[in-house]
Amino acid sequence: MELAGPGVSIRAPGPIGQTRPLSSASLGSWGVLTYRRGPESDPFGYIFRSARWLRDYDPPGVFPMWVNLEPTNVCQLDCLFCSRQLSQRPLGFLSLSLAKSLAREIAGSPGAAIRLTGWGEPLLHPQIRELVEIIKAEGIKLKIYTNGLALTQELMDAFMDLEVDDLQFSLQGLTPAQYEANRVGASYAALRERIVLASQRRGGREKPFLSLLTSVLADELELADPGIFTQQWLKLVDKVAVDLTNLNFVGQSPRVRPHLDRQSPGLKRGRCVDVFLALEVKYDGAIQFCGQDAQGRAEHTIGYAPALSLGEAWRGEALERHREAVGRNLGHAAFEVCRNCYHNTTKYDLFQKSLANSEAAQ
Repeated sequence: MELAGPGVSIRAPGPIGQTRPLSSASLGSWGVLTYRRGPESDPFGYIFRSARWLRDYDPPGVFPMWVNLEPTNVCQLDCLFCSRQLSQRPLGFLSLSLAKSLAREIAGSPGAAIRLTGWGEPLLHPQIRELVEIIKAEGIKLKIYTNGLALTQELMDAFMDLEVDDLQFSLQGLTPAQYEANRVGASYAALRERIVLASQRRGGREKPFLSLLTSVLADELELADPGIFTQQWLKLVDKVAVDLTNLNFVGQSPRVRPHLDRQSPGLKRGRCVDVFLALEVKYDGAIQFCGQDAQGRAEHTIGYAPALSLGEAWRGEALERHREAVGRNLGHAAFEVCRNCYHNTTKYDLFQKSLANSEAAQ
């Protein structure tokens, strides 16, 4: 998920424990986004500030703005919020030959970018350096999502040499205890070590831009200050985003149920924007409507690359029917993943209230 666009509160850093508004926009429906050097420093600002991203997404352009590419569905963690815990997909890795085919097509649409993400940890791909090299050789802007724990000095140096545009670290919670409770198998100290490594190795170089995204449970907001969390991490990274953890996709998990009622009060669906902006490609070439399907269900799959090109999938009847169902109407109930999706809606109301109370106290 990208915290940028209408409804995002964008801030510049203030003293520890405080934030000051960068614009007159009120605290919106997505969370809080803070830049160390201002939003103009974001390498993907050209997307986030574009009319197409902000409002003119329908009718969709001739090609997606983002292609979300899954290097692997292998992960070393067992996270509370993650749909991977319910997935029965075979484990696997994106082939370099498929990556080359996709990169060549994406490069033909200037401005389109790739996010290495999905239902695994991208850095666990055994040929992650080669995969990045293929993408950057085509001149494509690239963002890599990572839990950070597999980052090494050698990998970080490679990412700098290859000019990866954005390396985003994902966390959960606002404290070490919250992080480790949410991300079973992870060490907060080990993660911080690796982010320090990334920051120090990059030094004064421009790339990669370093981002950090955390999401929180309702009770975690009562125990820790997101402002303090943000200011602490801005000493090491260029952007910090704080969001609310979405548990609706894993609501049937026994360990999630105790949190679900408080986490999802009064949810109401909104029309999907993602179907006008991005395509998802799984490691096996499955092209899907969005990235929320950890199972790789047939009902969410348009076809398979490279037999089906991304352009054909984007402009085809299957995706257009899906846009009509959930992007222009509220037909979410017809799709197993969509019926649990509450993006672009009221799911952040509790988060907004907590932050407003925190700011009032300051």
